[in-house]
Amino acid sequence: MAAIAGALMLGVTGCGAGPYRGPDGQVTATASVGLSDLKVGDCIYNVSNLGDQVTSMQVVPCSSSHEGEVYATESNVANSPDDITNFCTDQFAIYIGLDFNSSALSAKFFHNADASSNTDVQCVVFASGQMVTTSYKDSNQ
Repeated sequence: MAAIAGALMLGVTGCGAGPYRGPDGQVTATASVGLSDLKVGDCIYNVSNLGDQVTSMQVVPCSSSHEGEVYATESNVANSPDDITNFCTDQFAIYIGLDFNSSALSAKFFHNADASSNTDVQCVVFASGQMVTTSYKDSNQ
C-alpha cells in the first residue's frame, strides 16, 4: 500500500535555472536546487532520508541512479494538510498511471510551513531505498 508523508519547507534557497539544465529544461548534471526550482519530471537522488525541514534537493539526470521524481508542482494551494494531500494524491494517478492507493510507491510533499493561507507544493514519488535509472512517469507501479 502506498504511503504519503508531508514535509515542511522553511525557506527557499538555491540555484535558479542554471547550468544543470539543458535547453529543453531537463536536468543534465547533478545540482543542489531550491524547492521552488524543482520541475515536474526532475529526478531526486535521495528522498527517503530527507528530514522535515527541507530547503533544497539534489537533482540528477533521470538516467543516473536516483530514488525519487517530482510528479507535480503547484502554486497557491490552500495551506492545509488535507488540501495538500488531496492535490498530491490526485496528481499521482495522472503522472504514474495508477491510483495512489493501488500503488506500491510512496510520496512526499513539500510546502512552506508558514501561516499563509496558500502555499507552493512539490510532490515527489519514490520507492524507499530503491534506486532506479528510469522515470516513474506512466510506470503504472
